Amino acid sequence: MKKVSAALIFCILLFNSCKETNNNEEFSSDDSTYEKTENTKIDSEINENSNATRTSSSEDEDLEETKSDSNNNDKPTTSVKPEPTIAAGKFIKIGEEQDNSCACYCLSVNYSSNSELCLTPSKMYINIRMAKVSNQVSNIFLVSPSSKNLEGKDMPWDKFDKDSPIATLTSKSNGEIEMDWLGFSINGDLAIDYAILGKKTLEGTYKKK
Repeated sequence: MKKVSAALIFCILLFNSCKETNNNEEFSSDDSTYEKTENTKIDSEINENSNATRTSSSEDEDLEETKSDSNNNDKPTTSVKPEPTIAAGKFIKIGEEQDNSCACYCLSVNYSSNSELCLTPSKMYINIRMAKVSNQVSNIFLVSPSSKNLEGKDMPWDKFDKDSPIATLTSKSNGEIEMDWLGFSINGDLAIDYAILGKKTLEGTYKKK
């Protein structure tokens, strides 16, 4: 009888132990499932927040680009004025407009052939050629003395440089040109004795005749 009772008690204890183990496994399984569900929710929320942040950032960048384009469009466009050029033709020295016959105070801008300059009114002339340095600047070179000269026949014309400019022309924005007299040179050096010859007559501002 005692053996039967002991066996019965052992079976009951074994049954309870197995039941508790099953319950613990179920609770453990439920906890694991719950944790996985919560982790999934958290990951989903993080992804949504990240996507929202990226979307917001992209929208901000688009807005900044739109503002920048708008500001650029609002800026007034400045037109580029064409640079003044030296036009071919005849010019007369400002202040000497009474020289209608161009006896001495006129300048003929010509790049295809030689022209004449007056050094001393009615007495001394030279033949010159012109060459462009740029659209705004041209150089004047000595070619030879004029055959109609009444003075200066004893000057060393053959020694004067033919490749060094004796004057420069510079265009102005109003269509006028400025002559700067440089003087004659010999072997690249200024011919001091003849430095001012023609300066008073020729140097100055010219306007189209």
